[in-house]
Parts: sequence; C-alpha cells; structure tokens
Amino acid sequence: MKAFFDTEPSAYEASGNELRIRWDIKEVPAPSMDDEPRTQWSAEEAVCNVFDNRAALISGIIRSKYSVDAEFAAINNQSTKPEEYAEYQSFRVQAKLLADGWMLQE
Repeated sequence: MKAFFDTEPSAYEASGNELRIRWDIKEVPAPSMDDEPRTQWSAEEAVCNVFDNRAALISGIIRSKYSVDAEFAAINNQSTKPEEYAEYQSFRVQAKLLADGWMLQE
C-alpha cells in the first residue's frame, strides 16, 4: 500500500509488535493550501509482525501488492501474460531482499 510522510521514512520501522517495511521511497510534490511549493515522501509499505519469520515477512510484503487470487493469476497466466508474470517474479525477489534486510538487523 502507498503511504505518505512529511519526512523521509526509514525502510524498517518497528513499534511494539508491528513492523512496517518500506520500499520505493521517494520525494514527491505535495498538495499545498497556500500555493507554496511543498514536498513530501511516498513509499510502498507492508505491515508485518516483528516476530515473523522470513517466509511470513515475504508473504506479508507480497500481500501488500498482490491478493492471493492476483498472485495465482500471475503464476497461472505466465504463458499468456508473460509481462505480468515477470513483474510478479521481480517483486517476489524484492520481497525476499527486503525480508533479508530486516533479518540481518536483528
């Protein structure tokens, strides 16, 4: 899910048992009430549990972008929609790297 911030967010943020994993962090123009240029930060974000194992983290990250049905569709339609399958596989690799990044911090 897309999230917006006033300051640059960190890739990993733990609060209690909740873990927010962020990627694609970038500075973007923000709406302004006084016509002054303003910026904010946007990021894709998955909410997991700080005690999740690697597999659960990967699943949580993937679920932030793909429902179970959408994931199965990407896999099952790989011969008719190879670009969707390639996008899914690329995101899956990214999810593994993000999960590994958190596991290395502990």
